[in-house]
Amino acid sequence: MAITINTTPSGSPSVHDNLWHVCSSDNSGSTDMKYVFDVWINGVQKIRVKQYPEPLNGKAYFDAGPTVRNEMTFNWFEPINSSAYVSEPDMSGDVGIVYALRIGEEVSGVTTSNLASGQVSGYNWAPPLFKRRVVGLSDRLNKWLTNRPLTAYTKLAENLFAGFYCNTALTLHCAKYDASNTQIGATLNGGATTIENGFVQMNIGTTALSATLSTTFDDSVKYYDVWFNSLDKMRVYLTCNPKYTPVPIHFLNRWGLYDTQRFDLVSRLMMDVERKTFGQKDYQFNGNAVDYMSTSNRYYEGTIAYSNKAKWVYKLTADAMTDDDYAWMAELVTSPQILLEWDGYFYPVTVKATNYEYSTFVNNRLRPLEIEFELNTSRATQLR
Repeated sequence: MAITINTTPSGSPSVHDNLWHVCSSDNSGSTDMKYVFDVWINGVQKIRVKQYPEPLNGKAYFDAGPTVRNEMTFNWFEPINSSAYVSEPDMSGDVGIVYALRIGEEVSGVTTSNLASGQVSGYNWAPPLFKRRVVGLSDRLNKWLTNRPLTAYTKLAENLFAGFYCNTALTLHCAKYDASNTQIGATLNGGATTIENGFVQMNIGTTALSATLSTTFDDSVKYYDVWFNSLDKMRVYLTCNPKYTPVPIHFLNRWGLYDTQRFDLVSRLMMDVERKTFGQKDYQFNGNAVDYMSTSNRYYEGTIAYSNKAKWVYKLTADAMTDDDYAWMAELVTSPQILLEWDGYFYPVTVKATNYEYSTFVNNRLRPLEIEFELNTSRATQLR
């Protein structure tokens, strides 16, 4: 008996797409023959699937995607502002999964496993709406791992997260400019850093860059450029004295690393309260009288709220955006991991919206972006 592997996922496939494996066997003509697929991750067998050959050609078509993507983790990101290099996520479930597929067969009730095998690296990026199987992770090699336009806005001491994907050692550069677009001082250069797995989560906010490059950002800086080696630059504009308190939102983008969107216009915090009550008589018998209030003129209550539970929703507004910004913001609406930053603390939130419009300048000129975020926490008041 022999198994031949015809096709395996190649390149840098997404675990959120189909991971097709095609194989054939010289026993596929047996009436009771089944292919046996075992998926192994980190030395542990996750699933065994038996399936009959395709009637037309005797081959087997197995999709490992549903099993592999269940092993992805989303808790590796710990936001910090003490270094521009926040984290280097790895292939143990952070940005990808390495899995082994062992293929065997069952004939006449006898199972023979692992007649052929292969190992595949799947990555935690999501395929786009258009150009599926055309646009892939390789298109972002040695680029910022984001779909946002390479322009961002922040203020002094804010966090601004962005990811990078590379196959070479990285040297961080930064150049600061004043209001007349003149560079302030020399270009700042950090030492070469080797990125083991090719992915690096960056914080290019002023505090993190100051700590990493030993420089100072103040009101004289209008904007600054950040880049690696001689690759693409990210331009960051500093805003001063905003009318409203900005609320940064950090979210996992479609490439598997974290971006930051700043909601810098009016924000509204709303609260929903769930109450549980029971009723009782709103009077008391007192000898020859029936009293509806105490001697201090306090009325007796006929309904007692014995449990109050509150949940909060934050309605945030961002300034008018470009067409590319609106396309990028669709990733925020669908992101599985979103953090709202407030006063140095990070709160997991969920987008309440169930639909999203890709707004364009020609159709909705200067339209601000409004999104409601539900805080993934609740509070109970005093019990009675």
